[in-house]
Amino acid sequence: MLNLLGEHPCRIDAKGRLMFPAKLRKQLDGVIHHGLVVNRDIFEGCLVLYPKPEWDKVNAEMARLSRYNRKHQLFQRKFMKGATHVDLDGSGRINLPSALLAYAGIDPKDAKEVIVSGLGEKVEIWNQDAYNKQVIQDEDNLDFGDLAEDVRKDLDGTDVE
Repeated sequence: MLNLLGEHPCRIDAKGRLMFPAKLRKQLDGVIHHGLVVNRDIFEGCLVLYPKPEWDKVNAEMARLSRYNRKHQLFQRKFMKGATHVDLDGSGRINLPSALLAYAGIDPKDAKEVIVSGLGEKVEIWNQDAYNKQVIQDEDNLDFGDLAEDVRKDLDGTDVE
């Protein structure tokens, strides 16, 4: 089971290539030869990068959806839209599709920093300004204790006291 960790400031070059952090490459050592899949995050404005074996698990969940149910098909289309197989090049870079970069508010011509953050079995790629707003600044407006209790209730279906 993967447990990808770390928050890494990186740059994307004008061609949309991201120098993938060496520390994350090392954590992916056993699976990176299978390739990676990058996609939009459907809840946040970032990109999500899955090692191919993890993407296969997500895809297996999608396969359980009914092709005869419109809601299932709409969800599958929205979720899978833009999913792209990518590989590391010889220099350790990933070429990210321009449509996905635009979705995440990342303009390669600006050469601004992005945040690449390990999150368990996947990696998030954020526009730095969006990351600061969604993740960092949200901490000021969030009672993490309340959030932890709510998440725990969701996991085990009980009240935590």
